[in-house]
Amino acid sequence: MKIATTTVSEMKRPGHRLDASYHASLGVKALQYLEKWGGIKKHPNDSKPVLRESSVIYDENRVELLSGICETGGIYIPSRFKRIFVDDEKHGTPYITGGSILEADPLRGAKLLSNRFTASMDDLALRKKMILVTCSGTIGNATYVNENFKNAVGSPDLLRIIADPKSIPPGYLYAFINSKLGYSLIEQKTYGAVVKHIEAHHVYDLLVPRLSSTTEKEIHDLIEESSQHRVAANQELERVQKRFLNDVLGLEKNDLTWNHSNEHAFATGTAVLSMKHHRLDAFHYVGYVQEAEDLLKDTVSLGELISPYQPPVFKRPYTDETGIPFLSGMDLYNAYPKPRLYISRKMPNLDRYLVEAGTILVQNVGQRYGLFGRPTILQKHLDGVSVTQHLMRVYPKDSRDRGFVYIWLSTEVGRRLLLKQSFGTSMGVLFEHSFREMPAPKCSAALRHSFESEVQAICDYRDKANELEDEAQSILLNALGWDETSM
Repeated sequence: MKIATTTVSEMKRPGHRLDASYHASLGVKALQYLEKWGGIKKHPNDSKPVLRESSVIYDENRVELLSGICETGGIYIPSRFKRIFVDDEKHGTPYITGGSILEADPLRGAKLLSNRFTASMDDLALRKKMILVTCSGTIGNATYVNENFKNAVGSPDLLRIIADPKSIPPGYLYAFINSKLGYSLIEQKTYGAVVKHIEAHHVYDLLVPRLSSTTEKEIHDLIEESSQHRVAANQELERVQKRFLNDVLGLEKNDLTWNHSNEHAFATGTAVLSMKHHRLDAFHYVGYVQEAEDLLKDTVSLGELISPYQPPVFKRPYTDETGIPFLSGMDLYNAYPKPRLYISRKMPNLDRYLVEAGTILVQNVGQRYGLFGRPTILQKHLDGVSVTQHLMRVYPKDSRDRGFVYIWLSTEVGRRLLLKQSFGTSMGVLFEHSFREMPAPKCSAALRHSFESEVQAICDYRDKANELEDEAQSILLNALGWDETSM
């Protein structure tokens, strides 16, 4: 329970909010801090802030309204519409939702929105340097659009903010909106008791602190460089996957023409019953997985290369930030995964759940069309955190095989063959033996080991991107004189 006091003048602010969640939020303290920092004054008997003259630009502290530093019509949410999806990339465009904008690869698993039956494609289109903010359900998650979103469109659950580069560097604006201060200010403006929402006009009067032009450009450049490293990581991953297909499987990317493009595609066929697990489900034999099996020649069981480990189910004694960071699959597939929860350091058998940086993790419970069966590598800043038991730890028996194993699992062929080993229809499950029994292409040790340096380069790109973003946030908050105790 939170208890807070407020004044009548605070209730007269735009919106005339009476709900306690508004006045007891961190957003109120953030707003008060920025008003004090920017020297905002108020007329007597009027709660509307009076901003200082904009002619005083960089000589002293100053704040501006978000609407005044964005392009005309640059703060908007597209109208809702009937969505019609297709399977063919020639007739559809990747459709990004609020749940995927933070992912390292936001296009991975994206549905294809029909080009023919969607009249509002221009309004939905995403462009570089645009800032996206989730505005329904989970509020305030922000991302900076880069090449990873190329040719994609976004859902109406994403608020678009387009900075006017003549008024403010877009990277700096993103850094502020993505800071704890900016997040608190946006979250405060939500409405709705069950499903939270925020509309475009709610953020028109969002206060944005202005720093010296040199400092703002420095922050902008750091965000841009961070963004470029994230793009480079994905481009390198795609390049290495192509090399894997060519050098290991003897395939070109153009050879991968799937007749069954998704996990639930209708399929018919005949197959010999597997007596090992007495599987009777068609998914195990035909269609989606059979297409991948047909591409393999000589194979070995993946268990010859790895030792998978899944810790047992456990009761999670949650605590505050003095505990051990605890991450779920929803966190770890983000471009910059950050802990939202912490568990007690006194938890029994805690060491079973701690994971070292560089470990391959695979979501082993979930729906087939989501993160289920997809690999990720624990990033450097998360070394020693606790990880949910729903992520399989995949340890290579020879550390030089890590790159080979990760790339194999990340390819479409590898993922299909891993899902073949899953049990369950609505919620699939993968066990340790599922990973051991999965086939892997047979090749020389030298070829297998050649992928490790390339995968490490991908990890380095992502770690560097995180460091640059942290540096930008540090400069911003230091310039504002803000720390955790300020709120």
